[in-house]
Amino acid sequence: MTETVEAAVAEDKKPVLEPEEIEALMANVGSDETIDALFSSLPPIQEPEAVEAFTFDQDDSEGPGRYPLFVNLQERMAEALKEQWEDTFQRDIGVSFQSMTENTYRDVISAEEHRVFFAYSVEGYGRMMLAFDLPLIVAHVDAMLGGSGEVYDESIQALSPVENRLAERIAKSLEMHLENTWKPVTVLDFVLFKLETDSQFLAVAGAQDACFSMYFEIQLDEDVKGTFALHYPRTFLEPMLDSLRSTMSDEPVAVDEMWQAQLEHALSEVPITMRLELGQCSMEIGEFLALSEGDYLPFKVGDTDPATLWIDVMPMFQAQAGSQEGMLAAELTDAIQGGIS
Repeated sequence: MTETVEAAVAEDKKPVLEPEEIEALMANVGSDETIDALFSSLPPIQEPEAVEAFTFDQDDSEGPGRYPLFVNLQERMAEALKEQWEDTFQRDIGVSFQSMTENTYRDVISAEEHRVFFAYSVEGYGRMMLAFDLPLIVAHVDAMLGGSGEVYDESIQALSPVENRLAERIAKSLEMHLENTWKPVTVLDFVLFKLETDSQFLAVAGAQDACFSMYFEIQLDEDVKGTFALHYPRTFLEPMLDSLRSTMSDEPVAVDEMWQAQLEHALSEVPITMRLELGQCSMEIGEFLALSEGDYLPFKVGDTDPATLWIDVMPMFQAQAGSQEGMLAAELTDAIQGGIS
C-alpha cells in the first residue's frame, strides 16, 4: 500500500512536458523577426481620433449622497415647511432642491449672505442648525403680522427686536418639523439653544468638523426668494449613519393574509416557559456559603406584595401568589407596560 502511494506521488511530481518537448515547441514558434512579420501582416487597428486621459475614481467622500434615507428625510422636511409657509402666506410657495454637500463647518458659516441661524441641540447627539436667508424670515414675520410677506428694505443685516421675538415662534415650529422628520429613524428632542444672525457666535461644531448640508430655494413671490439649508455635523449623524444608508418608500406594502394567518397559527403553538419571581435578595459570598438547611432568605418584600411573571428576560405581569387545588398558583393582576400590549 505504501509503495503504491509513493509511486503516485512521484508520478504527480513529473513535469507536464519533457525538456525535448519544450525545445520542439520553442523551435516551432520561430525567431523574433518571424513574429514581427506575422503581426505586420495583420490589418491595422483603427485608432480613435481623440483619447482623453483616464484616471480611476479616487473620491472616497462619505457625503450625504451616500445616505438615501438622510436625503429623503430632509426633502420631507422641506415639504412640511412649504405647507406651513403656504398656510401663513395664504398663497402658493415654491420650494425646490438646490444641492447637497459635505463641507467643513468653517466653510458652512463663511458665506457672505446675511442669514438667520436656528441652532438646536439634541441630548446624546449634539447640535445642528437651519439657516435662512434674512429676507425670507423678514417676509415671514410680515406675513405673521397680517402683511403680504413683503421685504421693504433689502439692505437689512439683522432682525429688529420685534422680528427677533416672532422668529422665536418660527423656531418652535421648526422644532416640531424636525422631530416629525426624524421619527421614521429615531425619536429626537430638538431644543433651540441659539437664534442668531452672526454665525461667529453659534458654536455648533468645530471649525474643521465635516457637515452634511442640504440646500433648498424658497420662492415667496416674483420679488422675494432665498435659500434655506439644513446643516448637520457628521458627529451628530454618526449614531444613525448605518440606518441612513437605506431608502424609505411611500408605497404600501402588500400583505399576504393567508401567510400571515398561517404564521400566527404556527407561533401560537410554540411552547414558552414562564417563571414567577417572588422577590430578590442580595448577600455577600461568605454569607451565601454559610447557608444551611433551615435558614431563611431575607426577601425585602411584604407577604402581600405582588410577584412578577417573567417570560425569558421580559417581565409581563404582576401577579398575586396563592394556591389552587393544593398547587401553587398566581392570579394575574396588572400587565407590565412594555411587556405586553
